Amino acid sequence: MRGIAARLGVSATALYQHFESKASILREIRLYGADLLQTEVIDKAATHGDPVDCLAAVAQQYVAFARTHKWLYSVMMEHAQLDWAAMSADELELMLRPLRVFQDWLLCSMLNSGRIDERHPAFPFADQDTFVNHFIADTVQTLRGEQPA
Repeated sequence: MRGIAARLGVSATALYQHFESKASILREIRLYGADLLQTEVIDKAATHGDPVDCLAAVAQQYVAFARTHKWLYSVMMEHAQLDWAAMSADELELMLRPLRVFQDWLLCSMLNSGRIDERHPAFPFADQDTFVNHFIADTVQTLRGEQPA
C-alpha cells in the first residue's frame, strides 16, 4: 500500500480514508486496468478486418500493454485472486470483458496457479483437460475466422 500511496503522492493512511480495505483499493486498480486493457488492446485490435491480422494485433498490443504498464499488469494478473463475490454486476462485467478475449491465452497461468474451478466466473472449467481442449478449439476457430464458442 505504501507503493500505491507513493505513486499517488499521498500517505498510506490517506488511502484508507477513501477506501475501506486493501481489497477495495486493489479492486479499483484492477477495474481501472481492465478498462484500460479493453481500450488499448482489444478495441484497438478490433479495427483489423482479417481475423488472423486481428489476432496478431491483439497479441502485439497485449505484450505492449504488459510492458508499458508493468506495475498495473502485475496487480491485475499476478497478485492474489479477486474477490468476485464482492463485485457488483457492472464491476464483474468490466473485469470479465478483457478476460473473455484473453481467457485462452492465460492457459499456463491458470494451470500453474490452480485457479481452474467450475465456480470461477471467467474460467468455469471443472478440470484442466476440459480447459485445455477448450483453449485448442477456440484457437483453431479464431484462426479459421470463426467466432470462438
